[in-house]
Amino acid sequence: MKKVTNTLLTTLIVLLASVTAWAQSPSFTLDEANSSIVITGTSTIHDWEADVEEMSTEISLAPQMMTQDSMANPVQSFSLTVPVESIESGKGGMNRKIYGALKEDKHPNIMFNFSSATLADTVQTPDSFKLNVTGNLNIAGKVQEVTFPVTGTKVGENGYRFEGSYGLNMKDYDVDPPSAVFGTIKSGEEVEITFNVMFTATQS
Repeated sequence: MKKVTNTLLTTLIVLLASVTAWAQSPSFTLDEANSSIVITGTSTIHDWEADVEEMSTEISLAPQMMTQDSMANPVQSFSLTVPVESIESGKGGMNRKIYGALKEDKHPNIMFNFSSATLADTVQTPDSFKLNVTGNLNIAGKVQEVTFPVTGTKVGENGYRFEGSYGLNMKDYDVDPPSAVFGTIKSGEEVEITFNVMFTATQS
């Protein structure tokens, strides 16, 4: 009976500590001026690149879950929305091809919704850590579960930066790669999404 009581007490203490850490977590907002998402690809003529000029995010971080003695995933939730029309290649014709390929008229946003994250099997500290993030990526109305590595870094007293990249095949989302000149110039099916996003605490 005593062993059962001790087990229940230990479980209660762990749960209470987690709830306390959650309650004490500050709110974080995207630092747009210091954040970027870049999409790169290839074509039969040359490589191409497009910047994401607008994004909206919601994130819940619990930095208290990370200490020198006990490391746990600090990301509790995350979502990202990118308007398709905010993708800018620097060339109007290429932009129109991209928007058409992504079916912007029917699906105006690209969305990512976080499901879970685990700490990678590497040396971790509260100031520098690596995660394997899983979530649902919605492109052109097609949703796929994806997993990719993310590096997190503490910046100053109140900020966290998350960096990484993810390669995908446009065909997996029923997207026909953009083409031009009656199809003689074609983009490759594979694209790389590279992100570098900064979040800053808005309250303590």
